[in-house]
Parts: sequence; C-alpha cells; structure tokens
Amino acid sequence: MRIVSLMCAAFILAACVTDTMQKYVGHDIREVELNYGPPSNQVDLPQGTRAFQWTKISVDTTPVTATSTTEKTKKGGKITQTQFSGGDQSISKCIYTFYTIWDGQRGGWIVTGIKQPSFDCSIGDLS
Repeated sequence: MRIVSLMCAAFILAACVTDTMQKYVGHDIREVELNYGPPSNQVDLPQGTRAFQWTKISVDTTPVTATSTTEKTKKGGKITQTQFSGGDQSISKCIYTFYTIWDGQRGGWIVTGIKQPSFDCSIGDLS
C-alpha cells in the first residue's frame, strides 16, 4: 500500500512539471529564457523547427550520522568509539526540451510542444 501511495505522489509531481512546461506552448521561447536563463543547447530540426534545451544538474547528499559506543575496560576505564556513516552523493542531470517554430510576424521562436522529461527529472522543476 505504501509503494502505491508513493507512486501516486510521484505521478502527481511529474504532472506538475509537465504543466509548468506546457503553459509556455503558444508563447515566445524568450519567456522561458526570462524565467530560467539562457538555454544550454539549441538544435535545428527538420521543417524549420528548433528545440531549446535547459539542463539542470542536482547533487544530493545523504546526511552524515555518528554512532558512538562506550565500553568499560577490565580496569574500570572507558573506551569510546565513534563510527560515521552517510555523506554519500548522487548526481542527476535533467534535460528539459521545448520545441519551437519561427513566427516571422511575431519575430521569435514560438513554443509548439515539449518533450516529457524523464521520470527522475519530473519530481523537480526547471529552476
């Protein structure tokens, strides 16, 4: 039951990222640039279309924990030992892609669609 709940929550969060990206469809790509900075990549595609991509690199670190144990010696003294665990890092790279077409009347690239980000990236946002 817990796994089902977690999966449902993840799908809801994924929908939020898609909704955030989807709101730019029909708008000039410069609106995305104003909100998230310049794209990390641009790719010219067939039929006069262009893809603009933003890259987000996240570094997550697990907290470091210390566990201390104290033992008495045969002579009545104490020995304390401390073990540290955690501090592991994971790095994820997410790419957010917006498809555009040139609109001469508006003088800019207009967003026509998005590429669904990978599931791992969907639980974050562009910023």
